[in-house]
Amino acid sequence: MYLENARDLFRGIIILVFAAVAYWGNLVVGLALIAFVGVMTLQSVVTDWCPADLIFRPLGLKKKLESRK
Repeated sequence: MYLENARDLFRGIIILVFAAVAYWGNLVVGLALIAFVGVMTLQSVVTDWCPADLIFRPLGLKKKLESRK
């Protein structure tokens, strides 16, 4: 698995968990957390760095371009 795939998987799981929080818990908190994920997604597109990289890099995941070298 590549770093990009792990980011997408993690992002999808987090959005589903936060949607469950919005549905079964507090709507405002759940929507705020989903908005936070959206902001972090925009930030990762611009900077090509995601806070989840701090978890996935030590696990040995590499970017697609790095693994081909």
